[in-house]
Amino acid sequence: MSKFTFEEKQLAVKLYLQGTSSEKIIKELKVASHSQLLFWVKQYKEHGSSALREKRSHQEYPYEFKLEVLKWKNANNASYEATALHFGISSSSLVYKWNKQHEQGTLAVPARRGRPRKKDSIPPHQEELIQLRKQNQALLEELNRLKQAQKISGGEMINPTFLILPFKQEKIQELMRNH
Repeated sequence: MSKFTFEEKQLAVKLYLQGTSSEKIIKELKVASHSQLLFWVKQYKEHGSSALREKRSHQEYPYEFKLEVLKWKNANNASYEATALHFGISSSSLVYKWNKQHEQGTLAVPARRGRPRKKDSIPPHQEELIQLRKQNQALLEELNRLKQAQKISGGEMINPTFLILPFKQEKIQELMRNH
């Protein structure tokens, strides 16, 4: 949300154009800086009062449009602010960001929006894989216990439910003595 309403921006611009000093406007309306006030004035002169309205939707600009903006900026040796004003982009910092991304080769890569994922969170399919590996390991351990118990009992069939709990070394030795 913008710090200033449409009406406040419009008032600041009208006062400036009527000859009120920028220092007085900045002080009375608590505008952040002289450059902010001048940007509103330039927006108003270039695109009318509608340019002062808050852009609530985060507009997604197509890759081709971004390239066109940067191409125009370079061809005209224009500043970020002049480029933003020319194309009706609400913030010159957006043009700066596109320029940096273009230099890094990441302009075409769409930015991820929303809350970033936690670093330690595991995708559901990987979590299932981990669970299956744990189950597999537990079954292998149980199979080894059954094989060991079968050796101890001399090949006789024994009740497998008895072997579900892991044996301690002394328990195994006791079974060997009694058999």
